[in-house]
Amino acid sequence: MLTVVRSFHTIVRVEPARRPDPGQHPEPAPADTRERLLDAGEGMFANRGYAATSVRDITSEAGCNLAAINYHFGSKHNLYREVFRRRLAMMRQERLAAIEAKTRTSADLASVLRAFAEAFVAPLREQGAGGRGPLRLMMREFVDPMLPLELFHSELIVPVNRALVRAVTEAAPELDERTVGLCVQSFVAQLLHLVHTQSLAALGLERPTAPFTVPEVVAHIVRFTVAAIERIRET
Repeated sequence: MLTVVRSFHTIVRVEPARRPDPGQHPEPAPADTRERLLDAGEGMFANRGYAATSVRDITSEAGCNLAAINYHFGSKHNLYREVFRRRLAMMRQERLAAIEAKTRTSADLASVLRAFAEAFVAPLREQGAGGRGPLRLMMREFVDPMLPLELFHSELIVPVNRALVRAVTEAAPELDERTVGLCVQSFVAQLLHLVHTQSLAALGLERPTAPFTVPEVVAHIVRFTVAAIERIRET
């Protein structure tokens, strides 16, 4: 019903307040839209790959209009890069936090290496889009690279490697810097091999080479590396 308000020579028709349609969703805030695009893009790039994922696919999954990717990122490729920057930042923080937690308590070499190794392979133990998805995303990029290697070095490899070298140096102060660096390279290479073989198996590109569980292999890698470093310390 309309309410009529008379004031001298004017008549103002006051419309009643319009109630929201329960079937309509409010337009998301820009920051929320950006995160939804990143989430949708990460899931689709992981499951389908870059080339097989269209802008329309991503915006439809995110519940956004078709121009949203250009507005927030400029292009699909820029969105892809930001998906990796966000994921690499998460991985960096998890690994740095694991190292810091142990070095803060003056833990021994085995504890430092174990904490780092568990953070490194954590996605292998997780299920769903939050776990296997990131691994599929990484493996697809390694198989069909779209990004410069410098992105991975600057965002993840260099800061994590420096922190791990410092932690191992504190746990084994008898070793010189170069030896520590070589030991860290060997340790991380073993973890990378485990992650790569598991990821390829998850993509269906390769069958597991041996019936070993992830925790079993991690425990062996830590034990093997500690034994090697202890032997070097004795010589």
